[in-house]
Amino acid sequence: MCKSRYIMYTCGCRKEMEFIQCPERQGTNVKCNRVIKEWGRDSTNYCSRHLVKPDARVKYTDQNGVIMEE
Repeated sequence: MCKSRYIMYTCGCRKEMEFIQCPERQGTNVKCNRVIKEWGRDSTNYCSRHLVKPDARVKYTDQNGVIMEE
């Protein structure tokens, strides 16, 4: 059965890092009907969607999402 390995970022996002075809499907563009999802590794970084630019403004919010100060 084909496998999909995921990487877990420190921000909590999980993204596919590698797709491995089973021996029967290798060399084709076909995948199995059911794909096994498995942990690949943990990352010590944030994903690219949660990174900000160096000059981004800082916002502090409370638990309810209300802006405390900028």
